[in-house]
Amino acid sequence: MSGLSDQLPVLIIGGGIGGLCLALELGRRNIGVCVFEQAQDFSEFGAGLQLSPNAVRRLKALELEADLAPLAGKPTKIVIHDGLDGKALTEIPLGDQAIERYGDPYWVMARKDLQAVLLAAVKAHPSIEIYTGHKFITYSQDETSINAEMENGQRFEGRLLVGADGIWSRVRHMIDKQAVPSSTGYIAWRALVDDDKVTALFDAYFTQVWLGPDSHLVHYPVSGGRQHNFVAVTKGEARPRSWAEALPKEQLFEQLRPWYKPVRKAVMEIDEWVAWPLMLLRPFRPWHKRRIVLLGDAAHAVVPFLSQGAAMAIEDAALLGGLIEQHQDELLNVPELYQTQRFTRCKKVLSKSMNNGHVYHAQKSYRSLRNFGLKRMPPSWLLKQYDWLYTY
Repeated sequence: MSGLSDQLPVLIIGGGIGGLCLALELGRRNIGVCVFEQAQDFSEFGAGLQLSPNAVRRLKALELEADLAPLAGKPTKIVIHDGLDGKALTEIPLGDQAIERYGDPYWVMARKDLQAVLLAAVKAHPSIEIYTGHKFITYSQDETSINAEMENGQRFEGRLLVGADGIWSRVRHMIDKQAVPSSTGYIAWRALVDDDKVTALFDAYFTQVWLGPDSHLVHYPVSGGRQHNFVAVTKGEARPRSWAEALPKEQLFEQLRPWYKPVRKAVMEIDEWVAWPLMLLRPFRPWHKRRIVLLGDAAHAVVPFLSQGAAMAIEDAALLGGLIEQHQDELLNVPELYQTQRFTRCKKVLSKSMNNGHVYHAQKSYRSLRNFGLKRMPPSWLLKQYDWLYTY
């Protein structure tokens, strides 16, 4: 790897989880990186994350386990309830069983905690430079390099430009103007609640899921058990491009009106809910244009019914970092190799996520069939259904 740090850097547009993970993947390979974040300061969007074994093993490979493990919740199981009558339908074993089956644990974590650990590692790395308050505007490229131009007039030269700028990616727009996200008709409500304020119904050191018609609720402890993350998904609309719109909680209550009364009451005891629209990005190709390539939600945003949004970006970063190192003298081949190895998996994750949404939000006779099936399935069999996802 000698001499790599003397070459032009890789330019990463976007300082979210995917962009920071890619910076670390490249930095540990002695490849120079510049990360550009349009905000003046890094801030977290979204309250919590579920990090399945396929994500955790890559974070461990970045040597972040010692910093992340104390902040991560380590649920022993996922308990699934019917939201209308409150009864438990089944549970999916995690904890030691997940480690035994997949070699790595299943974690839950506050997004702010993961981002803080990633950012600290990036700032400490001598091969990585971070520029905040730098909004990407356009680019130019030739046979040997690519230039990124920022709104402030600065230009940066690199050997590859990676668009890790999220579902509303400006970089993607420059590759395919037709690849735009569309509304799902759902909104996600989120809240972080201090542990001492969590009602007894929700106070458990494992993940709980409540399923209702056109709605569901997920919650789990984060930040070493000091807080609990809540996400409720319901029908509705929020402002496009908004990640934290303060909507009246009565709007959430109205969507949960048919639900089991103690659950509804416990939800209403949480004061500060914020909402964002759930958008869908249909599969498209290509993800690249000569020296430009997309990563994470910019390439393949998914609905959250499989809890794989962050995991897919982390997987992207691991693969792309390795390919850049392996093909440093043939970088123009990297984007197509990366897309070829990622497209089918990401498309399958989207499809499975959408199918999960239909199961979660089943109504009437479909709800009865769902409940019957979940009660009959052995918990170990339910975990086995994720082998294709977690063993990657």
